[in-house]
Amino acid sequence: MPADFDPEACLDANAALLGLTITPSQRPGVLQFLKLAADMAALVEAAPVPADTLDLDGTFEPVAPKGEGA
Repeated sequence: MPADFDPEACLDANAALLGLTITPSQRPGVLQFLKLAADMAALVEAAPVPADTLDLDGTFEPVAPKGEGA
């Protein structure tokens, strides 16, 4: 987990922003997964990917399945 990441502050800020109620019994589990997500993000950000190897795809445009919608 990055040294500057504060999972408790992140939880409090995002719960308030999203209008979520996190009960005291839920808080330890949510914090555990926020820490895990931060660890995974740090691994991805640390991966050595040269700028010229990043191949971005076009914009996704969903279409209705045949027989549905217009």
